[in-house]
Amino acid sequence: MLPDNALLEIFLFYKDDPSNDAIVSWRWNPLTQVCQRWRYVVFGSPRRLDLRLVCTSTTPVSRLLHIWPPFPIIVYRPSAVDTNGVENIIAALECHDRLSIIYIDDIRDPEVEKLFTVLHEPLPLLTRFFLESADEYDESVPVLPETFLGGSAPRLQAFVLRGIPFPSFPKFILRFTHIAFLHLLDIPNSGYISPEVMATCLTALPNLEDLAIGFRSPPSGLLQLSPPHLTRAALPPLSFLFLSGASEYFEDFVARIDTPRLTELRITFFMNLIFDIPRLRNFIDRTEGLKPFNQAAIQFSGWMVIIVFGSPIRFGFQIECERPDWQLSSITQIFSEQLSLLSHVEQLELRGVGSGDWKDDPDMDSSQWLELFRLFVTAQTLHVSKRFVSPVARALQDLTGQTATEVLPVLRTLFLEGLQPSGPVHEAMKSFDTARQLSHQPVLIQRWER
Repeated sequence: MLPDNALLEIFLFYKDDPSNDAIVSWRWNPLTQVCQRWRYVVFGSPRRLDLRLVCTSTTPVSRLLHIWPPFPIIVYRPSAVDTNGVENIIAALECHDRLSIIYIDDIRDPEVEKLFTVLHEPLPLLTRFFLESADEYDESVPVLPETFLGGSAPRLQAFVLRGIPFPSFPKFILRFTHIAFLHLLDIPNSGYISPEVMATCLTALPNLEDLAIGFRSPPSGLLQLSPPHLTRAALPPLSFLFLSGASEYFEDFVARIDTPRLTELRITFFMNLIFDIPRLRNFIDRTEGLKPFNQAAIQFSGWMVIIVFGSPIRFGFQIECERPDWQLSSITQIFSEQLSLLSHVEQLELRGVGSGDWKDDPDMDSSQWLELFRLFVTAQTLHVSKRFVSPVARALQDLTGQTATEVLPVLRTLFLEGLQPSGPVHEAMKSFDTARQLSHQPVLIQRWER
């Protein structure tokens, strides 16, 4: 009884229903199998319904592709496959004028060479490209040539490489200026691009909103910081920035860029004995969208420590380090030189992720916790997860007399997860509470139920 245009509207609602969401394309094929009229309506509006063919490693492309109308093609391979699977993917990639999205994960060296051979022509419909190497520790992965993707993909908006060296990327990107989402991650040393070249080439992307740059390991040679620059590369639309690697690279890179609309910054550093990063403070000072930071959370795990600011997160800082005492000292050392970033933090939380218990760690010293807490001079509330309740209580117990208010001087409420009405933690908190009462800076100590 419904006219065709009403059916089409219903199909559009079905297309946009979150329950119909798929990884790369909505499931339109079942509609065409209901009846001939539904099939006619669906195939009559391929652009409005955004009809695309998804070709995976199990799709017999050579045999079936001609059966369907010439819709744009999505190549989706999320894991390693056998020889037949590779051939199916290659057959789909040979349809250059129809490729819309390419997502290839866990690729091996021989397959990279095949990609060079197949993807050598312009791709007029390509909008998203994702390629990840399976050889996480292999530095001999073939590098992508400058002419990759045929040197032309006028609709390309998202470009992601992980573990794939692309040293000619600065020249490549000059022909793909519509990119808004760019991730170059786990870059091997063979694909190293200097901070100066990276900052300069990114100015060719006037629509860039999301940028991630990450290196697999520190460069083979020492990085030398360049003097501060009077002129910086402007990246006006950029709202998200992720950088992972050596702190020297980060310092040089952020000194070369301006990001007036940045609202989220994520940083991951390799472990170092001394972090000298004064340009971090300068970069954040001139990036208004990141400030102020009135909430902070420090998260410790078995192999890294993370501190995040804001809710939702506006700044995240991560250090790859396994020893708990180094995690604590690294965070303290870095932010003791970046006190302006902590000057508005009113809410602080300590989180633990994964297994392990810090309360009996032989390398831990109560004074390390106190040195960390001294940095948060404006914190009014402190939430401590169960893993850290014992060491934190032991550290706060050492505060007596004048020192009771030198650490966390304006603290008003202390939340301890799983606090018991008796035991060592309870006794330690009684001592801390008494010291704060005598100093006329009382703290309300409560059990925290998350």
